[in-house]
Amino acid sequence: MRTTVVVTLVLVAVAVHLGNASPAGANAYLFFAVLLLSFGIYSRGMRRQNYWLSLTGLVEAWFIFDYCFYGTAVSVLQRSKTPLPGSMDEAYSRTYLVGALAFLAFACGAHAGFARSRISRGARSAVRALIAALRARRYAFRRERLQRAVFLLFTIAGVFSVVVLLLDPESRQQLFYEHVGLSPREGMGRYADLFFMLPTTAVGLWYLSKPKRRYSRILTMAGLFMIAALHLGCGRRLMWAGTMLLVFHLCKVRGIFTLRARYLAVALPLVLLVSLWMEATKNIGWYAAADAIDIRALTDGDKVFDMVDNSVGRFDTTAALIVNRETLPYYYGETFLMAPLQVLPVSAGFERSRGVREELGELIYGAFDQGLVSQEASLVGELYANFSYGGVLAGFLLVGFGAAFLDGRCHHNRNPMVALGYGLCLFRAVHQLATASTSWFPLTFLAFVPWLCAIAVTRWDRLQPVMRPRQ
Repeated sequence: MRTTVVVTLVLVAVAVHLGNASPAGANAYLFFAVLLLSFGIYSRGMRRQNYWLSLTGLVEAWFIFDYCFYGTAVSVLQRSKTPLPGSMDEAYSRTYLVGALAFLAFACGAHAGFARSRISRGARSAVRALIAALRARRYAFRRERLQRAVFLLFTIAGVFSVVVLLLDPESRQQLFYEHVGLSPREGMGRYADLFFMLPTTAVGLWYLSKPKRRYSRILTMAGLFMIAALHLGCGRRLMWAGTMLLVFHLCKVRGIFTLRARYLAVALPLVLLVSLWMEATKNIGWYAAADAIDIRALTDGDKVFDMVDNSVGRFDTTAALIVNRETLPYYYGETFLMAPLQVLPVSAGFERSRGVREELGELIYGAFDQGLVSQEASLVGELYANFSYGGVLAGFLLVGFGAAFLDGRCHHNRNPMVALGYGLCLFRAVHQLATASTSWFPLTFLAFVPWLCAIAVTRWDRLQPVMRPRQ
């Protein structure tokens, strides 16, 4: 099934390029050939697994979408709204060449990652069994209680943040009347951070609470879908999609629901309509948006491209970053080193240096503004802007190895914290591929903070001596 989908999409893209004399030239066909040949390198490592709901599957799906669908449409139809600092033929040709190198490196890294995960799993299985046998049940019970307590505290904090934001007049005005989304005023950012953490902490609390099988599957899924939809209320479509991936993975591990290809085929039109509606009603507030549903407007081709540009389509911005290197210097890792500083509050007073988002913002709009969203860069583009071809090669070797290693070790693991940690990786994977590190790092940090706190608390509890009363 997966091979059929990939081959069909690639052949359609090749036919469109051939039929329209694509400006991307021979490198476009080189990318498609690399894609067809490379995904077979590591495909055996995902046997007996739900492939598309995995880290390697998500990386491959993003490449297929950005280079086959979006890249083909942008280059053939010349619909990009990103001004290129050079000729279109050269820019798109080099972008496909860089994409071919990135996917080939990813495939090689994934092959090594799957092999490593199989070796590690076999070598450590005896040690794990011994450790598991030595653990006392009372420690396991206490550990589970502490983990639930940590996620409960973060969930309560998230609910409290919702109350505070809705009680604040300016935040409420902005959310309901001015913009479909949430951009809290100065001083309210810490509550927004807790709000963004709420969906994943609530889903994690549900999973750690070990729900009984007698509960209705339909009601359980409906409740989890509503929790994930909190991100839609903030205009965060990628975070909503990531939360749904987390939900599907945990439900599969729990035996409640398994996502199949036929379910995706049915759900994709609805997801597309919701995304288009949010794009069409942007900047008018939720109350006005509720009355602005017009199916005819959702079929507007320009709105479709705007929605893709503002979500995951990064082919044109990648091309701009690549061509920009002829006149602008490389960053040599600066954008990645500065990313952790984004978790600090604005009041900390540190000066944010120029990065790829600022570079693209100036190119597209003439000035950079944090409120703009279309100046994002993909991981491919950011790696190239830092270290050229060598950065793309090394970066995607690591991405492929890490994704495949985690897939091989964690995809079917039923340990609560392992399953939850892997689900959080699925939650953040697409965002980290489609946005610059200064954008994804703070959100990834916030997503993993409760999980890391739960692990730290249980580790600390395990190290404490058990005090027994004297007889």
